[in-house]
Amino acid sequence: MALSGLETVIAVLVAFILWKIPSSILLLKKAPYPLPPGPKGEPMLGHLRVVPSDKPENAYAKWSKEYNSDVLYFNILGQPVVVLNSVQAAVDLLDKRGSNYCDRPRFVLFEVMGWGMTLTFLRWGPRFQMHRKLIQGSFTKPNCVQYQELQESETHVLVDGIMKNPNDWERQMRRSVSRHPFATAIVLGIGFGVSINDDNDPYIQMAVDASYALGHGGAPAGTVVDFFPFIKYLPNWLARSQSLKFARDWKWAIQQIHNAPFAAVEKEIHEGTAQPSFIHTLLESNSQKMSNGEPIIFDNDDIKGAAGAIYAAGQDTTWSTLVVFILNMVLRPEIQRKAQAEIDAVVGHDRLPDFNDRPSLPYTDRIVQETLRWGPVSPVGVPHKSLEDDVYNGMFIPKGSFVYANALAMTHDEAIYADPETFNPDRFKPQSEGGAGEPFPIGQFGFGRRICPGRHLAEASVWIVMVTMLATMNITKAVDENGNEINPDVKLTPGLTSHPTQFPCVFRPRSRLAEELVEDSL
Repeated sequence: MALSGLETVIAVLVAFILWKIPSSILLLKKAPYPLPPGPKGEPMLGHLRVVPSDKPENAYAKWSKEYNSDVLYFNILGQPVVVLNSVQAAVDLLDKRGSNYCDRPRFVLFEVMGWGMTLTFLRWGPRFQMHRKLIQGSFTKPNCVQYQELQESETHVLVDGIMKNPNDWERQMRRSVSRHPFATAIVLGIGFGVSINDDNDPYIQMAVDASYALGHGGAPAGTVVDFFPFIKYLPNWLARSQSLKFARDWKWAIQQIHNAPFAAVEKEIHEGTAQPSFIHTLLESNSQKMSNGEPIIFDNDDIKGAAGAIYAAGQDTTWSTLVVFILNMVLRPEIQRKAQAEIDAVVGHDRLPDFNDRPSLPYTDRIVQETLRWGPVSPVGVPHKSLEDDVYNGMFIPKGSFVYANALAMTHDEAIYADPETFNPDRFKPQSEGGAGEPFPIGQFGFGRRICPGRHLAEASVWIVMVTMLATMNITKAVDENGNEINPDVKLTPGLTSHPTQFPCVFRPRSRLAEELVEDSL
């Protein structure tokens, strides 16, 4: 009897599981130490239906307390999964034993979508090492100083736009379904030398499309095609996978954000009009090597992929962090006033703040750190993969395990942070100054050889926007038709990147002078 398309897929999956599960069981029976603890799974499926797909980081944190272990173990269709719920465990394994946890799973769905050459998703090997070297060298803390002028100017454009349309701040920040052009302008300017000239600039729509594709394609290594790669070769009517269909339907958006700016830079170099950028530097380096008869280490696809990594890592995360900040300024006006008093004392009222002021604004810096702690943008991040068997604190971690660092559990660890659900920048005040001296958060930018190379740039972008907003505007609760204040709901979206759901608020210039300073800065 002929099978339908769906029946065929099910039959193949069952056959795969029947082969995969026994082999994984045999491997674990040979384990010299017990596995980390975790909830009971189901026959064949393991923890596939036990771990929630919506905000698993909360479940991991709960189980970590329940089993009194900062390391948890799960089995998803025969695939070992380990979740680290403390900074100590993450540092011990991902940092100190980084050579064993430097790999990534194969992200089949993201390959289909066109992210194959991107640093974030590359497997361990010579190509990954080359891409990491390229990007790390460009975004060290000293090198990021060269981007400060761009960050300041784009911040002024952002604040001016909100001042001119205070009742339309949501559109200014989101661009309907997209992200605010500030983040787009920064990453496109640095990566590709692209200048965003107005709201109708075609690069904004390119960024909108790429951001949508990246944010809605499914969790890395967590879709059916990631577990069963052969499905990517099946037509949509047979595969019956919404995530695979989405990846195919939106592949053009990822290709466009890689190809269009690259082609523009090549044209500008030929015409002698190219602006300094990451791509420009690499293309000029290749051109020089070719002229000298030297071998080229990285080809055009490598350059596109490396620049694409800058976009993927910086665009959505910067925007999400800023929305977390705005929400907490609405909810905690006393914190906003305290920061404004510090800024007024240091900067005064006759100029806008700049990066030179940062060392003199410790409270504002603590707001940045508390924003990163309170709402980590990537709660569980992208998994590492272990290259060999390992033993940690008497627990066996099998070779090939997907290893997640639960940033939410780490930044809300009650053993480190008092009342972690409360937004409180003073928690970082040094003990020598009468404070609690709690440590700045660790983990929101990843660990080990997979730590985000653009973390210094991202943090600087967030800081300059925050301090400029605080210096020039008051952010308050919106009111309803009866004049009553509207208290925002504190809800964070699920997914690879997390941000507050839509909430109302009001931006008002602190003074006419503040408006003029912003206008004159453009």
